[in-house]
Amino acid sequence: MDRFIIFDMDGVLINTEAMCYQVWKDLFAQLGVEINMDIYKCCIGSSDDVLMESVWQHCGKDFRGRTDLMEFFETRKLQEIAEHGVPPIPGAAETLRALQARGYRMAVASASPPSHIRLCLEKVGLLPYFEVLFSGEEVERTKPAPDVFLAAAAAMGAAPKDCTVVEDSRNGTLAAQAAGMRCIGFVNPDSGDQDLSAADVLIYRFAELLDAI
Repeated sequence: MDRFIIFDMDGVLINTEAMCYQVWKDLFAQLGVEINMDIYKCCIGSSDDVLMESVWQHCGKDFRGRTDLMEFFETRKLQEIAEHGVPPIPGAAETLRALQARGYRMAVASASPPSHIRLCLEKVGLLPYFEVLFSGEEVERTKPAPDVFLAAAAAMGAAPKDCTVVEDSRNGTLAAQAAGMRCIGFVNPDSGDQDLSAADVLIYRFAELLDAI
C-alpha cells in the first residue's frame, strides 16, 4: 500500500480560492476589465500566466507578461491574510494528524510561491505534518504538467506509483494523472465548477480522505 500523499494547498488544505478570485476581480475592475469565475477558474491550480491568457481570450485585453500585476496581487493577498487570516478547511488538521499516525509521509505541491506556502501552513498550524514543500515556481512547467508532483515525490524518495495526490482543480488532477499517481479529487465549491473527471475518486469533505486513501 502506498504511504506517500502529496497535497495541493489552496482549495485543499486552506480555503483561499474565493479570496484569490476576489483580489483578482477587484484588480481587473480597477483596470476596466470585468472577469467572472468562468474566466478565472482555468488558472486554479496553475499559474497567473494562465489567467492572463484567459483574460486576453475572453476580454480582448492583453496583460500577458505584466509582472507588476502579479506582484500587486501577491501584495494584496498578503494584506488580506494579515487582516483576515487564512480560511481553514474544516477537518484538515484532524485528518492530517490521523494520517500521520497511520504512517503516511506527506508533502505539499502547490502553484503558489514558496513563501506563501510556508506562511499559510504556519498560520493554520499544518506545517508540522509535511516533510516536503514544493512550489510550481521551482520547476520548469506548472500544472497541468506533472513536474511539481514528480519533484515532491523525488524529494521524499518515493516512486510515482506509490503516491496519492489530493487536488481540487482540473489542472491538478491532470497533473497527477500525467505523473502516474493516484488522484483523489476534493470537491470544493469555492474552487468553481471544476472538472475533476481525471481523479480516481472524489470526496466532498476533507475527513472523507481517511476512507478514500
